[in-house]
Amino acid sequence: MKRIIAMAVALMALSCSKDIPYNISPEDLVNDPMKIAKTTITTKGDQNEDSVTSFELAKVYKESDTAGKSHFIAISGGRWDYEVFMLSFDFDYINTLEVGDKLNMSRFMFSFVLSSDSRATTEEYKGKVRLADKGDDYVILHFNKLRCSCIFGDYEIDGYLYCPIIEDLEAEGE
Repeated sequence: MKRIIAMAVALMALSCSKDIPYNISPEDLVNDPMKIAKTTITTKGDQNEDSVTSFELAKVYKESDTAGKSHFIAISGGRWDYEVFMLSFDFDYINTLEVGDKLNMSRFMFSFVLSSDSRATTEEYKGKVRLADKGDDYVILHFNKLRCSCIFGDYEIDGYLYCPIIEDLEAEGE
């Protein structure tokens, strides 16, 4: 009886650790735009209002300038210094990762790149990012309530993000 209970507990633990589907494809994101990563913004200050936006550009560079790492970068849209933000981090080399793996992020930065206020940048975050799908020339990342805060507000990124893989910085301009 103890063996049956132990097996049941082990199966439940396994099923809970993979409660988010990682067998998503680029077509799934086209067919169901609700799955695409959104950033929920809670502004600081007098207005204290929520809004939602998404990234306009996202890429994964196969090789970072840090040995053995790949690099992610994404930028939102907007025209004003308080609208355009960038998310950037290094993670384990993409060729060593398998679908479902959690990204071990380093050199993390969330920044309002048009702002001259240093408080509009943070290197702190909470939440996780996992590899949801991988092809020869793309990856799909799953952001699981990745949270950042800075002078402009609190930001939570949640959902899937399609990213083309760029071999290196020189290859991008070709």
